Amino acid sequence: MTKVITFGNFKGGVGKTTATAMFAYLLANKNKKILAIDFDPQANMTNFLFKSFNATLEKGYTSLFESIKTENLNKAIVPLSDSLDIIPSDIDLIAFQELLPNDVKKKHYLLDHVLNDIKKNYDYILIDVPPTISEFTNNALVASDFTLIIMQTEPDSLSGAINYKEYAEGMQTFNPPLEIAGILPYLKKKSSKIDEYILNISLSGNLDIKDIVFDSHIYSRERVKRFRINGITNRDYHDKKVFEMYQKVLNELLEKINEKEYLKD
Repeated sequence: MTKVITFGNFKGGVGKTTATAMFAYLLANKNKKILAIDFDPQANMTNFLFKSFNATLEKGYTSLFESIKTENLNKAIVPLSDSLDIIPSDIDLIAFQELLPNDVKKKHYLLDHVLNDIKKNYDYILIDVPPTISEFTNNALVASDFTLIIMQTEPDSLSGAINYKEYAEGMQTFNPPLEIAGILPYLKKKSSKIDEYILNISLSGNLDIKDIVFDSHIYSRERVKRFRINGITNRDYHDKKVFEMYQKVLNELLEKINEKEYLKD
């Protein structure tokens, strides 16, 4: 059964887009059929994955905005590999709000509605959204089974993570099955005592999130910065260390998802 996961935080620059793209890449390498949706008009994940696969837009492509407008996402899908597709973003997506009905009870459901026709074609659909309270976030959360919160070890990011968690819980009114998969810490340095101190102090004062923080962490690495510039590569020791780090986190994410699915049953 398809699982839809939105990655979020109400603070930018926390590694959210990179994590979404890396998880999509790794899942696709495990023979899972994956769709990555860039639901942010800034199109950062689109640029990242396009560089990684030397992808270009083919003739007949229709933008995400136009595809939502016609309620047909098929022409917005760009294959990156046999197992990984992307629905890219573009600047015209900024007008997404114009497509929504005025009825508050209906306007959060548009993305979920248009996803229904293609959902069955994928094992996982991963959605990247802007770090804002917006209809991009609302529609993504209503279309999702799970949301993963990325939290950098900085006070502003912690605050963004807490606010995002509370907001996601509020969106369960519109999508009761939505589950919070957990909070994934992003540390600036693996051996930084300051990062660990901030993480421990922050969580000790916020018991409502302490129990859902991942045991695995993501750390800042120069190779990841190079990925963002040149695209993902898998050639040398440094590349493989990055993959190992993200794979460990991905394994924990999948375990948490499976556990929550089991408890539902």
